[in-house]
Parts: sequence; C-alpha cells; structure tokens
Amino acid sequence: MKKEKQLSVFLRNVPGELGRFADLMGKSNINILAMFIQNAADYIQEMFEARGKSIKRTASAASYGSVIKEAKEYSLIRVVVDRTEKALKLLNQANYRVNTSEVLVMRLDNRPGTLSSVSERFGDANININYVYGSGALDAKTAIYVFSVPDVAGALKSLSE
Repeated sequence: MKKEKQLSVFLRNVPGELGRFADLMGKSNINILAMFIQNAADYIQEMFEARGKSIKRTASAASYGSVIKEAKEYSLIRVVVDRTEKALKLLNQANYRVNTSEVLVMRLDNRPGTLSSVSERFGDANININYVYGSGALDAKTAIYVFSVPDVAGALKSLSE
C-alpha cells in the first residue's frame, strides 16, 4: 500500500475521446495502472436526488437542470499512472482540465472478504471512504484498489497498526 497522486481529468463526452486520451498516454510511454470513468451528468443527477431525499436543497431545480445540461458534455476520468508528473504536464499541454489528489493504492489478495477487512479497519479508525475503484483478473492472485479517503496518512496508519 502506498500514497499516490490520482489525476482527475474531464473528457468530452463524445465517441473516441477515451481512445484519444489513452493514445496520448501510450505514445508518451505512460502506463495507466487504474482507471474509473463517470459521466458527469449522472453524478450531478445523483447528488440532486440525494439532496432532495436527505438534506435541504441549496439550489433550485432549474439551477440543477442547467448544470446537468452542461455536464452532459463531459465525463470525469480518474486515473493512477506510473509517471504522474509527466502525465500531468502532457495533459496540461494538451489543454485537458486536470486536477490531482492524494489517494491510497493497495494491492489486495484477490479473494472474497479482503475488501471487507480493509474497509472495516478504516471504519474502526473512523476514516470515511469517499470512493474506491479497482479490479483484478479472475485468475489473478492480487487486485489493485484505489481508495479516496480524507486522511491518507491516517488510513495508512490504521492499516499498519
């Protein structure tokens, strides 16, 4: 397990855009280690619905509607790559909108219950998991998981105790 920088990149939501992104990484010898893509409009719609059910809305339905309409033009891709600084420079030069954040990347045994065990340790340490993504091949002994947590150092400490 180790701390890594994750790149969050907005891609235009059009056919071929992921291919262009992957080609840019590949031609620059940057390996994508983990990836998660989410349609921005779906995310905003889910937030709007959750706010309507659980907490007081802070904006009108019309405001959310206009944001959702604009968001349909983009997808959010979160990636961990082997050459983060090079990828960040390359993406900025190519005029992609990109942000970085600290995440925890873990190689877990690829067997039932492993994710549960790690998640429970975070919970016991009062560390919230914002989101997680990962996978392993069916016949692989390990899987890679990327955890977004508010306190990466605290999460690392909770796993080492």
